[in-house]
Formats: sequence, structure tokens, C-alpha cells
Amino acid sequence: MRPYLTVIYDSFHEAFASRVLYILLLVLSVVLLAIAPFGYEEKRAAEFHRMSVRDIPAFLADLREQEAGDKPSPGKHLVAIANPAFQTLVRGDQEKGDAPNRLSGSQVDQFVAGLNDLLSQPKLYDQAAWQKLPLSLRAQDLLAQGTDKLSADELLELNRLLLHRAFPTHLGAAPSEELYLKYAVFQFPDPLPISKDLFAMAVNLTLAGFIDIIVGMLAIFIAILVTAPIIPRTFEPGAIDLLLSKPVSRSLLVLAKYLGGCVFILLTVIYFIVGLWLIVGFRFDVWSQPLLLCIPIFMFQFAIYYAVSTFAGVVWRNSIVSIVVTVLFFLACFTVGTTKVFMEETAINPTRLVRLVPTDEALVGVTQNGHFVQWNEGLRVWDDVLLTEKRRGPASLVMQSVLVGPIYHAPSQSLMYLEQPAGRGRMRRLGVSGGQFKTAQWTGNWVPNDVPNPPTGASWILQDSDNNILVVGSTGVHLYQDQGKAQKPKFLGFDIPFGGKNAFSRLGPEEGVPYLMPFAAAIDRTSNRILVADQSQLYLLHPNEDHHYTVQKQTTREEQGAVIAGLTPKYAVIAKEDGYVELRDGQTLELQETLRPVGNVAPAAVETSPDGQQIAILFHSGDLWLYDVAAGEGKGIDSDASAVAFDQDQILIADASTHVRIENLATQEVTQSYTPVSDAWRLTYDWIVEPIYFVFPKPGELNKLVKYLLTDQSSKASLAGLDSLGDLREIQSSNDVLQPVIHNAIFIAVMLAITCFYVSRLDL
Repeated sequence: MRPYLTVIYDSFHEAFASRVLYILLLVLSVVLLAIAPFGYEEKRAAEFHRMSVRDIPAFLADLREQEAGDKPSPGKHLVAIANPAFQTLVRGDQEKGDAPNRLSGSQVDQFVAGLNDLLSQPKLYDQAAWQKLPLSLRAQDLLAQGTDKLSADELLELNRLLLHRAFPTHLGAAPSEELYLKYAVFQFPDPLPISKDLFAMAVNLTLAGFIDIIVGMLAIFIAILVTAPIIPRTFEPGAIDLLLSKPVSRSLLVLAKYLGGCVFILLTVIYFIVGLWLIVGFRFDVWSQPLLLCIPIFMFQFAIYYAVSTFAGVVWRNSIVSIVVTVLFFLACFTVGTTKVFMEETAINPTRLVRLVPTDEALVGVTQNGHFVQWNEGLRVWDDVLLTEKRRGPASLVMQSVLVGPIYHAPSQSLMYLEQPAGRGRMRRLGVSGGQFKTAQWTGNWVPNDVPNPPTGASWILQDSDNNILVVGSTGVHLYQDQGKAQKPKFLGFDIPFGGKNAFSRLGPEEGVPYLMPFAAAIDRTSNRILVADQSQLYLLHPNEDHHYTVQKQTTREEQGAVIAGLTPKYAVIAKEDGYVELRDGQTLELQETLRPVGNVAPAAVETSPDGQQIAILFHSGDLWLYDVAAGEGKGIDSDASAVAFDQDQILIADASTHVRIENLATQEVTQSYTPVSDAWRLTYDWIVEPIYFVFPKPGELNKLVKYLLTDQSSKASLAGLDSLGDLREIQSSNDVLQPVIHNAIFIAVMLAITCFYVSRLDL
């Protein structure tokens, strides 16, 4: 053993003799010193910012509606006391009927500035305007003191509470604190668009990307430069003779040199990661223990490249050749991975079916890039029949918006759906309005028609047993009326804007609203009851004889977060973003059972059969889980599904290859299948790109394991409030974090085995 330890020691000595090592340590030290001044500060929420307001055009429409009313209202009062710029923005050009759905950046700034100006108004509270709104205890205490006796900070707090209470849909709950990013003594002007609860996750996500670039690419490349000469120097005349004069094995000698180089780099990685861990802990109060687990991961990533460098060093005995071969290996891995991703984003994923809708005419689907397609039996292809909002860019980006529905309305032979603007999270901050409710009627082809804007925060489209189309928005349940003859509904005593032709009628409820986005909704078509999951609250809505909804049961969940819901006569289903599924009593909402069918993977959809006896849950990993309510048992029925739907006693399942099969629920037999003819892109991907990628090593894929450790997420999801609204229906790509580890470990073993075999046969 002593000779091999001596070899490892010599490897350290050779590495320490390299100037590149000290350059590496210097670069890492500079990086640590550069990020050390970063920090954050927590302040009391004072003014509004762009991130504070949801859907500014809908907010403006609400203000216009209230100002036009005859009775006192908060909107009417605040427009009256607002500054001229804010009044002009609200009222628009009355002669031209100007009510834009899109605002310029300067108009958004004017609107936010107008709200902030109102915060300092001592006359914002008007008893007649706010008399119908129940105020918080804190607001009541401040009002009792008298607005003229309040300090400037107390007046800001009171007025902010008043505005949040008057416009909860647009402003949400009043935050008590805001987080600001700092660099040394400099503070960034805008607050972070996240709450304190999400701060640790945001820091960990940032860390995952940062160390992937600094350690995963830059540091490992420099490490290859440092360690590349170790193996070639071993075979220099004199050095190899001295080593072989001892009773050592050639293969074990090479492995000892390999291990020495790895351990040396391990110390360098420890230096950087531990330094980063201390900085994040002291400056951001986030002591991320999983960050320390990244040390062996990046050591493993280096070991992959160093195995190639070792093989090249043994064969050519030249450090420059070793570096060149290792770089070529990196480029090969990068090319294979990039080719696969490019084909998936441009040719494969955009054609995946994410919705299935059985109609009287044919089977209709919606692809990931938002195209409506219909099966053509003659050509055995999916024909484009209807284009939704045009989306540009990779499929993983364009489908960050959510297309809700479609639902097939048999009496009118129409498809009805809600289309959110592309880039929903960012664009809403720039003043883009909410989603558009659209219909497409069958007249030998699907002809699209626009409908007046839906209710504020419209997020779910449901169909009851009478074929009525219901839209669930932030202010409750709304009935879509084709002729638009409904009377103007009221919410909290004030008129609600529904667009120019008032095609929606509010059906309640009066309790529990507004629902804060993202929320989930589902309907039991056997009773027309509706389940709404709003943050941590569950509401079971029951229709009265006049078809208006009231809260039949309300309960609180232990955890907050986005969910997807389903409802049957026996069970209320809550599928959570961490992969857990709650089965609750369908009448009392009491928790009956908690399951985790496929692990830590977010759900994409929950569907229930018309009779409520089957529950299908589709996960973003492609796993499809079917639960038999009568038998009380669930099982996985697919591992590559992309869409699911029920049609009477049948279940329709689409997989990632745009293949659809229809199974009988009773016999589980396939009664019909739709298998499209593969085009050249699909054939190339299936028979060339994917097989090569499968057998190729994947060192770059280890960053997914880093993200998983830091965030406990195995799927590429957007952080709520940054790129999206956190809706679980948004397209996510699930990653198998263990597969790259297994493939890379096999590759290292094979490369070292080949190297040892070559050395044992080498004539030295």
C-alpha cells in the first residue's frame, strides 16, 4: 500500500508545482470576494411597485366601471381625489371610447405612481365609499385614532390596507414586509418579486445556476489543465523506471495517479463551495446544507473528464494531447446534448398532445405549442384546424402560458377555451390584460370567434350536467351566456366589469372570494358541485334551485401552495406540487388518505369520469395514475403520457409520440388507436439522436442533480412570481436525476478498465 500512497503524494507535488493551480485559486478567491458584499434587507411595505399590481388593464376597467356608477364606491372616490395623470389614464379618451388592453411602460409607471400618490392622501378613506367593506382590525384601530393624528408611516399603512381591501383581486393581500437586494451599501430600488417564504428557494435556485457555470464549467476546465500533465509525466524516461522498480501493479499505478489527481481537485472544490456556503449563510441567512452535497457531485463531474484525460495521457503520453482530447470529448457531449434539446424544442415537443377533446365530428387535440389539431383517418396525421395566439421561441418557453380547456359544447357544436397571453408572468407586469375567452364553431371546419373579455382572474372553464359553460375567476363562478343578456352582477356591493357586451353572469358565491391566483377548480357533473382550492383554503360550492352557488363546506389545508383539484361524489382530490395526492371526503372535505404515486413530481392534470368512479392524475414526468373509487385502489397505467380525458365509459390517453389510444374502463381493452405516420424529424430523433444520447456519457446533466438537491425539485418549473403565476398546468419538463449518475459511473468504469488493460499490455 505504501508505494501507491507515495504515487498519490507525487501527484499532489506535481499539481502544486503548476502555476495554473495558483491561477485557479486566485480566480475562485476573486469570485468569492466579488459576491461577498451581496445581501438583503427586509423593510416594511410602503409603496406599490410594478410587481405589486396584477392585470393593470382589468384594474383600470374596474375603476372605470365604479366611477360610472351612481352609488359611492372606493373606485369612484379614489379617482376623484387622484392626480390628473392618473385620472386621464383611468378615464382615457371618452369620445373615442379608449380602453386599451395593452399599456406602454410609461403608462404602467403612471398608474403605479398614481397609486403611490393616493397612499399619502389623508382623505383616501371615505365612510360612504368604504361602508360595505369589512375592514381589518388594524385598519379600524388606525381610523379610530383619526387620519389627521396619524404619522406619515401610519397613514401609508392605513391607506395601503384600504386599497388592498377594496381591490383584493388586483392587489392581493397586503404584505407586511418587502425584501430588497443589497450590494455593500448600495440598495437596489425595486423590491424582490417574492415573499420571505420563497426567499430561500430563490437563493438556492440562483446558487444552482451560479455554481453550474463557475464550478461546473470554468473550474473543471482549469482543473483539467492542472492535472493533465500528471499521467504523461509518469511515463517519462526515468520516472517510470523508478516506479516499476518497486513491486507495484501497472494498472494500480495508473489508478493511484488518477485518484491523486481527483483528490487534489477535491480540495479545490471544497475551498470554493464551503466559502460560498459561508457567504450565503451569513449574508442571506440561508444555511443551505444541500449545497455542501454539491462537492462530491462536481468531484464526480471532474472524474468523468479526467478519466478521458488519463486514457489520452497513457496512449499518447503528452499533456497537450490529453487536454485536446478532453476538450474534444466535452464538445462531443455538448453537441449530442444540444442536438437532442434542439430537436425536442423545435420538432418533437411542439407536436406533443397536451389536451384531448372528443367531439361529435372527430377527435380534437391541442399541441404543446398551442395548435388545435384534428385526426385525419385518411392520411393518418394530425391536421392543424385552428391556431391560437401566435407564440414564438422554443416550446419550453412559449408554453409558459396556460391554455385552459378546450371544452366541447355539444348543443352549439363549439369548442370553448380560455387563452392566456404568452409570457403571462412578465407581460402582466407590463400591462397586458388577462386571458381571452374564445369559441370555435364547427361549420365543416372550426371557425374561431372572439367573446368579450371574461371575468377578472378567469382561470378555469367547467361544464355542468346541463351543458352550461361555467368560468371560475377570482370573484367566483360565472355563467357564459351566448346572447349576453345578463344583468350586471355585483361583488361586494359594486358592479363588476365583464367587457363590452357582458356575456357572463356571476352565480356567486358571496363567501370566500376573491380567490387569489393561482387557484384550482373542479366540478362533479353528477351534482354540479364545484370544488375550489385557494392557497390553503378549500371551498365546496353547492348550487341552489336558482343555480346560484353558495359555500357548502370550507376547510383549511395544512400546507399552502399551488394544487390541481378533482371532485367526485365520494372524493375531493387535491394533487400538490410535491407529488402528494390528498383524497378527502367529497361531502365534508375531511382528509381520508394521502398518497404519493410517483414521487416528487408535480401534477399536470386531474380528470374524473362522468360517473365519478374513476380518477386519473397525469404528472409532468409522463406518469399516469388511475384510481378506482369503488375498489379503493390506484395503479400506474402509463409512463409516457402527455394528455388524458374521459368519454363516457372510456379513457383516452396520448403519449409523447402523438399516439392516442382509447381503452374501455371496464375491460381495460384498447378499443381504438390513433397512430400517426412518423415524419423525417421524428424518425431521425427516434432512431439516431435518442439512441446516441442514451449511450453517451452525460456530464452536463449532473447540474439537474444539483438543482434537485438545492430545491427538492426534479422538474424544470418556474418559480411563482418570477416567470409565471405558479400554475401547475404550465408545461414543465421532468428530469430523471439518477439516470445521468448511473450512465456516467458506467462510463468512468469502462474508460478506466480500458486504460488499465492498455497499460498492462504496454511494452515499457
